[in-house]
Amino acid sequence: MGVYSLHMQHVRPLVAIVGAHGATDLATSQWPQIYTLCCFVPLPPPIVTGLFVASSMVHFAEDVGPDGSLALHSIAGFLWLALGAQRGLEFMLAYLSCIHTPAHYIRCLRRRRWTALAVAAVFTIVALVVVQNMSVAPIGHATQRLVIAHVWTDRTASH
Repeated sequence: MGVYSLHMQHVRPLVAIVGAHGATDLATSQWPQIYTLCCFVPLPPPIVTGLFVASSMVHFAEDVGPDGSLALHSIAGFLWLALGAQRGLEFMLAYLSCIHTPAHYIRCLRRRRWTALAVAAVFTIVALVVVQNMSVAPIGHATQRLVIAHVWTDRTASH
């Protein structure tokens, strides 16, 4: 996977809301070490992408089970191949907006992670302002590394 651009003319608020949910990681003691490892350890791009897909599948399984996660990723891959990267990314953004991010916040509520929720609320407000000036969001290996770090941090915070 190279760098793809999600064209944001119709999805700016969704990108802000989804992106900001990862800020819950800042309310953990593990995030600095995990993000440092995930973002700075030199890895070949195919390894980063493989870890990203595996992490995403594990993360979404927490929402919809392993079979549901496999189905979601299969549909996204099919849309990507059949209709292009934009449609595959939009499909995943719709899932992240409607299912994953609310489920993530519900898990934080159940675990009484009040600081995490407050941090995410502040980041959501900031992100909603920042995305107003963006026409595209680059999706590449740096983004993949951030997602890997989020999944790892979230799993250590919740278990």
